[in-house]
Amino acid sequence: MMRRELISIFFLIMVVTVGCSGKHLNIQEDNSLALSSCFPLPNCVSSNAWLFYNNVSSFELAITKEEAWPIIKQTVSDIPRTEIVEEDSVYIHAKCTSRVFRFVDNLELLLHSDQNIISIRSSSVIAIFDLGVNHWRVYKLRKQLIEKGVIKE
Repeated sequence: MMRRELISIFFLIMVVTVGCSGKHLNIQEDNSLALSSCFPLPNCVSSNAWLFYNNVSSFELAITKEEAWPIIKQTVSDIPRTEIVEEDSVYIHAKCTSRVFRFVDNLELLLHSDQNIISIRSSSVIAIFDLGVNHWRVYKLRKQLIEKGVIKE
């Protein structure tokens, strides 16, 4: 019985530790950048996820990247209780805080200028179940960017 409890505690610590890491930007073998997929937990959505319940579509640009990127940055920063903590010409990492319990989620966008698409990832830092908040956040961001003419439907 003691061994099973230790294994359970170890698994829980690993899940929380992995979930708490903030930045999910990886360098691929060809030196290109990519956002991480999601672990098979219902607290994350990503355009690189392989499981159907974690997967969201990438954003396809409708205008040039030079026009689009500043609008995208502003739209992300306008999300209530959201702070951009890192940004450059192809990457945005924002922290989104929930209204009531003050849970923090990571929102990341990565521009692939050669393909004219943006990868997106939104994940809870601590919670294993997010009640669909991350999926909803990406849906609302997509809707706003479509309305502004930045990405295609």
